[in-house]
Amino acid sequence: MSPSPAAGARNPFEFGRELAPDELVDRDSELRDIGRAVANRGKLFLIGPRRFGKTSILNAIEHRLTARGAVVLRYDAEAYESLAALAQALLTGAARKLTGPLAKAGDVVKQFFSRLRPDVNYDLVHHNLSVKIGRETPSKGTDLPLLTDVLDGIERLAARRSKPVVVIIDEFQQVVREGGEAAERQLRAAIQRHRRVSYLFAGSKTRLMADMTGDPGRAFWKLGERHFLGPIPRDDFRRFLVRGFSRAGFKTTPDGIEHILDLAEDVPFNVQRLASACWERLRVGDDRSLTVAAVDSAARSVVSHESPAYTQLWLALSRAQKMALKSVIEQQGRELLSRAALDRHGLAASTIQRALESLDSLGVVRQDESNGAIRYRLEDPFFAVWLALAQAQ
Repeated sequence: MSPSPAAGARNPFEFGRELAPDELVDRDSELRDIGRAVANRGKLFLIGPRRFGKTSILNAIEHRLTARGAVVLRYDAEAYESLAALAQALLTGAARKLTGPLAKAGDVVKQFFSRLRPDVNYDLVHHNLSVKIGRETPSKGTDLPLLTDVLDGIERLAARRSKPVVVIIDEFQQVVREGGEAAERQLRAAIQRHRRVSYLFAGSKTRLMADMTGDPGRAFWKLGERHFLGPIPRDDFRRFLVRGFSRAGFKTTPDGIEHILDLAEDVPFNVQRLASACWERLRVGDDRSLTVAAVDSAARSVVSHESPAYTQLWLALSRAQKMALKSVIEQQGRELLSRAALDRHGLAASTIQRALESLDSLGVVRQDESNGAIRYRLEDPFFAVWLALAQAQ
């Protein structure tokens, strides 16, 4: 038997991890614009849905800035159980990167962060340092003053360094969710005075982040630039997909490539996942051509692995939420309150509107704005594939 065209080849389509800078597909303009704004000691909000590669872009930005000599403090707000834990992580990072020789770090931290009563610990074996905040939060307050005090201390430390200092906080909306709108006002009051530190705040809750930064009545209005992360242009994705399949000896068809992008709705994570499943099926199958049928087969395999999670989500929805979700799929997210759409499901416009808002809050759908028009999209487009298969059965 002759060896498979993919014998020894590595699946080029990866998902579920932070991509290295050289693995990004056509994000050069985003990297250039974001990097320039941050390098100029500005403040920027990066707004993009989950699965669009936002975290990988932040990783690439961190690598670029570090290579240019900047000190980058990058943290994911959702990774911490409280604002106090996030503040402590930022403080430890600043102590490690901004205080100079390890032997003097303790004295520097206690000088510049005295209000936090820091407790500095050394790991002599690994030559590492950690800092614990000693000041407690008032019983009726939030942990936000700890965070603003840490940021103020980083600003003071940055004034001692010739290198640029950049603070990157991913899933920034979590900070405001925990602290409320008062957090916006307190953070703005602190950050708008900072001249030595650049800030990049990224968030995946697009509606919340857009409202937070675009409403004249909110504290973050015009605090910094806004950059909305859109889908990768199809021409670039087409070339990327064709190249990935062709290098392993597989044939592609225009319809097959297009079907991957259609089912994944151009969401980078989903494109990579479906393409990966297609690649594996071609590797072990008799037919080496990427056809529409091959893509459909791979899509069924992908959603079958997620079936328990999709089933649990579907059963947890109310009837109105289920109808609103089906309407999003059937109407492709447009004209959901039209008379035809409402009559199809027998629900009032107000009921559908409330259901859509709740689905948005649950992270099941999101709003996309293009040319002034609002369109609802599924956060996970494969949910639509699973639902169609489940209801067909």
